[in-house]
Amino acid sequence: MASPLKQNSPMRRTAWAILFLLLLTAIFVSSAIPRDVDVRVGDPSPANIKAPQDFIDAPATEQLRRQAMEDVPDVYEQDPGVRTQVLRSLHELFEALREVRDASRNVLDAEPTPSGEGIPSGETAGDRLPEPTVAVQEIVPLSLAVEEVELILDARDEDIDRAEELAVDTVDAMMSQGVKTQSLDAFRDQIMSVMIGSDLPPILREVTAKIAGELLQPNLLYQAEETAQRRQFAADSVRPVTIVRGEIIVPDGRVVTVEDLLRLRDAGLLGGESRWRVYISAFAYALVILLLVAGYLMRFNPKIFYSESRIVLAGMAFIVTLFACRFALELSPYIMPVATGTMLLAILLDANTAVILGLAMGLSTAVITGGNVTAVVINLVGATTAALAVSTIEERTDIMRAGLWVSLANVVALVSYLQYQGGLSIGDPILLKSALWAGGNGILSAVAAIGLLPFLESFFSILTPVKLLELANPNHPLLRELLEEAPGTYHHSMMVANLAESAAEAVGGDSLLARVGAYYHDVGKARRPYFFVENQFGGENPHDKLSPNLSALIILSHVRDGAEMAREAGLPDSLLEFICEHHGTLLAKYFYSRAQSMSEDKEVPEDNYRYTGPRPQSKETAVVMLADAVEAAARSLARPTPDRIKGVVRSIIHQRLEQGQLDKCDLTFRDLDRVADSFTRVLSGAFHHRLEYPETVVAQMKKEQEQEGEDNGHRGHNGAETS
Repeated sequence: MASPLKQNSPMRRTAWAILFLLLLTAIFVSSAIPRDVDVRVGDPSPANIKAPQDFIDAPATEQLRRQAMEDVPDVYEQDPGVRTQVLRSLHELFEALREVRDASRNVLDAEPTPSGEGIPSGETAGDRLPEPTVAVQEIVPLSLAVEEVELILDARDEDIDRAEELAVDTVDAMMSQGVKTQSLDAFRDQIMSVMIGSDLPPILREVTAKIAGELLQPNLLYQAEETAQRRQFAADSVRPVTIVRGEIIVPDGRVVTVEDLLRLRDAGLLGGESRWRVYISAFAYALVILLLVAGYLMRFNPKIFYSESRIVLAGMAFIVTLFACRFALELSPYIMPVATGTMLLAILLDANTAVILGLAMGLSTAVITGGNVTAVVINLVGATTAALAVSTIEERTDIMRAGLWVSLANVVALVSYLQYQGGLSIGDPILLKSALWAGGNGILSAVAAIGLLPFLESFFSILTPVKLLELANPNHPLLRELLEEAPGTYHHSMMVANLAESAAEAVGGDSLLARVGAYYHDVGKARRPYFFVENQFGGENPHDKLSPNLSALIILSHVRDGAEMAREAGLPDSLLEFICEHHGTLLAKYFYSRAQSMSEDKEVPEDNYRYTGPRPQSKETAVVMLADAVEAAARSLARPTPDRIKGVVRSIIHQRLEQGQLDKCDLTFRDLDRVADSFTRVLSGAFHHRLEYPETVVAQMKKEQEQEGEDNGHRGHNGAETS
């Protein structure tokens, strides 16, 4: 039974996933929980205490709210009925005064009868007069003294009319403006001033002012509910004061106040409270992010999801990038190297996966920056741009070009986003500084990616396009050795590379990998070059003097020799596969047939004449196998016409298919048809049929060549015109 902890087992991949989940949670927790400080009210601050994250300044915000509420005036509403009632009361009062005065005059003017008829015994006319003040107060209650009422009763009619007119006009004018309860005394003093400065007789001025003042009533009524609503609205409209990450809460040496202590508490710097909520939230957020990434890989890129080495690479790049972001944040939230991780993932894995992981890293910075939305936006834009910019690199310098694109995208995103928020102007120093950090992010990310890429390529044995281009250099030691020791094999490999590149591109494979793999597939022949026909150049064939078994052993060993040479040279495993798989498990049929013909019992074990394989496991190694056989067959054709080349190509592909050599790769019948067309097109161009010239043309060309030879000989003999 296989061990559950063997390489690339589901349990090992799950263990890696759990480890990355815990590490990501730890990064989130360390970002959310700052180091505690020990201060008390009245103590001087031991240092500059900075905000570990963005938070609301509650004391300052509350002060602004109170000020906003105080700035809202009381709400009053004018009641028109009060004004009407007061003016009516004034008219009624003066009418009452007139009635009392008229009644008093009528009684006094009446003459008694001779017999005293009509007057009870013991009474006089004066006893029948009503009390003036009582009579007036029965109609309109006022605090008028008897003397004041008598002053009015003794006044002339025109003076009373004038007093009434002036009182009504004054009260009407004031109540039209609106009279509040708390301003009654001020209005009464104003009425007194108006009356004193009027043209009324002096004896009526104060009495009239008193009458008007006492009848004056407030007609602006306080609206308590409406006032409270407006003040609450003003308080709610106050924008909270925010202390941003890195801002000094309490300067060094300043005495700590109660407000400072509240700010330190809200910043989470005082401790003393349960932090399980932070742990659970950080774990949940990390779990959601990793589940989204895992879901994407399982659904759209299972090659990475089911590969332990690639899972480890993706997880390490993810965690190390975010860990570096924690330190970069001390400089600026816009210098975090999310683009670096994304570039490396795009080069080492693929652009689609890098985009998803880059977006996940960008979302993770929301926790690291304490919810800095602008920084998150910049990181998301930079990550996406980085993945797209390095998706088609051909050399390491292209990474710097990608870094410039990231810088440009970061600056444009930062400036446009801040302008959208209506914050800083274009020339603001803070904006310029932030734009400088955002622009430098792309350059620094590219430099870091270039520096880290070789180590990751070597550690994870991953072939990147950049590495492939380096290995394709003819000056590579193995290729130079092949060229010097086995030039025929070298040129054969170059032709196989052309065929394989074209075919791989036709079936959607990695054409660059197929080309470079073809360069090295026969490198083992450099150890015994003259045992292979392409290196004999018409000389003696050493196999004629060897037994079939020994010849087969030498021929088959070029695969083993090539693998050993590749390992010694440090070639990646992906290229090693081309060396081991390009013959699959084919039988060295020529030597096997010779052995059978030379054997008496005719029973020759095939294993001694069969390549050890394995059979091609990928599209790229499969097309190299086919290209290797097709190139050799086409080169042996006496008249390589397009039709004959096509027939040979399809015959060899059919043979390999019947021999089961293509069972392990994912080439379909349609793919094989495309491979055949591609091979035919390339070979037809390489072995194009030469036109046969007529005999007369051939004779004329021969004569011209002989004449040219004579002229050259003549010039050489005389020493003239020689160089």
